[in-house]
Amino acid sequence: MKLTFKPPHVRNTVITNEQGHVLYSTSTSFSFDARVTVVKKHVPNEFNIGKVESSEILAKIQWHTFASSVIEYGGMSLMTSQFIPTKGILGRRRVFRGPDGLSYKWKIGPDECIVLHNCQLMLDDMEVARHHPMNHGFKKAGHEAYLEIFSPVEHMVDLVVLTFIYVEKLRRGSQESPGTDRMHAPIEPAN
Repeated sequence: MKLTFKPPHVRNTVITNEQGHVLYSTSTSFSFDARVTVVKKHVPNEFNIGKVESSEILAKIQWHTFASSVIEYGGMSLMTSQFIPTKGILGRRRVFRGPDGLSYKWKIGPDECIVLHNCQLMLDDMEVARHHPMNHGFKKAGHEAYLEIFSPVEHMVDLVVLTFIYVEKLRRGSQESPGTDRMHAPIEPAN
C-alpha cells in the first residue's frame, strides 16, 4: 500500500492512496500556548476521486515542548512517553505496540523513517513500512512524499499512519526552523 502526502508536511496535509482517493487528512491549529493536530479518517467517494463521503476524527495530537505530548486515540488519552517511548542511546527509535499485541519500532533516520518488526523466526528485524521523502527529480525520477506500508501491517494502517505523523514531525523538527509547518495552511478534502 502506498499513501501519498500532499504537501509533505505531516501536520497539515492530505493523504491519498494509489488511486487518488483521500483516506486521511491532518490540520494543525497554532496558538501561543498550544498546538493540536487533528487526524481525520475519510471514507472516499468511489465515483469521484478526491471527494469524500464521510469523515471522522481518528486522533488528536497535543504537541508539548517541555512535557510529553499527548495523543488522543481509540477513546484514550495517551502520553507519548508511554504510548510510543524513545529507545536506544541516541533516542532515534520509537517503540509502539500494535493491536495484534506485537511490538514495532520506528527507526528515525536523517532522511526517512522505517517501521521494523522483530519477528521471532528471523534474526534481523523485518521492515514493514517505509517513508520515502519527496524527491524533486535531480538524480532520479521525482515523486511526492509517500509512506509505503507492507502487507504484515495492513491490518493496522490507522496506527501506522498516526505514529508516522508523530515520528516524522519529530524527525523534521530536528532539521527545520520553528514554524515551517505553519506556512502550509490546514487542508480539508472536498466533500
